[in-house]
Amino acid sequence: DSPGDSSIDLFNVFVDEFNSAYDKEIKKVKIFTSGSFLDPKEVNQDCAKKIITFLSERDIPEVTLESRPEYIKEDYLEELVGIGVQIEVAIGLESSNNRILQHSINKGFTFEDFLSASEILKKLGIKNKAYIMIKPPFLTEKEAIHDAINSARAIESIADVISFNPMTVHKNTLVEYLWNKGEYSPPWGWSILEILKETSELRPDIICHPVAFGRSRGPKNCKNCNREIEKRILEFSINNNPKVLEYDCECKKEWQEELLKF
Repeated sequence: DSPGDSSIDLFNVFVDEFNSAYDKEIKKVKIFTSGSFLDPKEVNQDCAKKIITFLSERDIPEVTLESRPEYIKEDYLEELVGIGVQIEVAIGLESSNNRILQHSINKGFTFEDFLSASEILKKLGIKNKAYIMIKPPFLTEKEAIHDAINSARAIESIADVISFNPMTVHKNTLVEYLWNKGEYSPPWGWSILEILKETSELRPDIICHPVAFGRSRGPKNCKNCNREIEKRILEFSINNNPKVLEYDCECKKEWQEELLKF
């Protein structure tokens, strides 16, 4: 059943989870729904307002909600903003290239849709967080690097935060099918470092929290440097200091050779 069908149950689940993790030092709450918090079919609007009010009453300074552009409606968001908590809306943009959005990701919206939604967020004083995917299917390693960098530059004046999400291979997906056939591999750790270096001077905060780094289905380099590379990526996400991205390993030559193949 859709969570929107039972707003009381959903609210109670949220309250239970919040109370189990509550700490007076909390500066931000991120509500992760694996979908769109602003979609009334997923989260009933009355329930959403109750959740934001609950956080406001506990002096939580900021809440992050995830949503697709089509659910970003000015009237509804104006009500949520009026409750008194700073809101950040995270949008899975993935790429600023419409060809990649359509054919590699099947995203279901365009870059222009993202821009229109961003205008509403800006008007209401809502923070804008954009997710950019690193290495969607059907892109070479070199193309993936360029697309991630170009996408970040395209939204430099729009987003407050840019979060790079390196691709991982999930079960029962097209990516897994291609991966099993040897036609896809997750991005190199070196590619992530390169992207972060090239975007470190952009205005938005740049962050990256890779999933399954160093594992077969996630981004990786070699066993000698995986742990160190992941550590440096996470450190950069805290301080945005590009100096922490400077590192070397023998496997870097293999990555450089791959970039020259296409």
